[in-house]
Amino acid sequence: MSVHPNPGPAAGPLLKVEALRLKFGTREVLKGVDLTVRKGEVVVLIGASGSGKTSLLRCVNLLNLPSHGKITIGGEAIYSANPAARDGNGVPLATVNRIRAQTGMVFQQFNLFPHMTALENVMEGPVTVKKANRDATRREALDLLAQMGLADHVGKYPRQLSGGQQQRVAIARAMAMHPQVMLFDEPTSALDPELVGEVMKAMLDLARSGMTMLIVTHELGFAFEIADRVIFLDEGQIVEDGPPRDVLLRPTHPRLKSFVGRFHETADLLRPFLEGS
Repeated sequence: MSVHPNPGPAAGPLLKVEALRLKFGTREVLKGVDLTVRKGEVVVLIGASGSGKTSLLRCVNLLNLPSHGKITIGGEAIYSANPAARDGNGVPLATVNRIRAQTGMVFQQFNLFPHMTALENVMEGPVTVKKANRDATRREALDLLAQMGLADHVGKYPRQLSGGQQQRVAIARAMAMHPQVMLFDEPTSALDPELVGEVMKAMLDLARSGMTMLIVTHELGFAFEIADRVIFLDEGQIVEDGPPRDVLLRPTHPRLKSFVGRFHETADLLRPFLEGS
């Protein structure tokens, strides 16, 4: 149940992850993951805690450096764990700042600068990192905050905003960098239940605009609504990958069946489809 037209089979991958492995000490948390995401596609990663979904997301933004594999965005290899592809200091193929400018990251915690207003938070990246024109950046930041429903809150500091409002500022801040891919790491998990909906709506609007998105979430009802594809990870490996109707309604892997079955909210959402299938 995609919220926007699928890019279609002819579209090549915007993001490509190949044979990705990640170790923390002796523990391997990603075990040869292969993943492609097409331009305009919304892909949701689900799985139990410790399955590797957040680690995978953080690898795409180079917050985790893989021990093996390759990551490509827009046809450019931004990271390779092949030592021959790095200099003597182990620097990735492109600089970390330039890589992260291609991916906008929204975390569980909002990570806003507490001494800056909402508007200043959104302007900070383009002005400081990209050396963008301040007046033009301000106009764009105001537009982005308005799109997030925050036009009346641009002059407020994070402490004056609700959790949902802070998270929407964080989304606007990430968008201000003009990323090719937006990454969301459980963006509603730190919110009170009554604030979850406003952040989900902002993400749905973003998906409808054609933004490429890779999302980690435990909200399976939301995954069913927003995703073009749902990927289930288990013990550092992708074990199911497909449209939400298949992965969430007709799971085949025993671990996925158990995982989906624990969510009564999702079962209630999907029951009409199950009864009609």
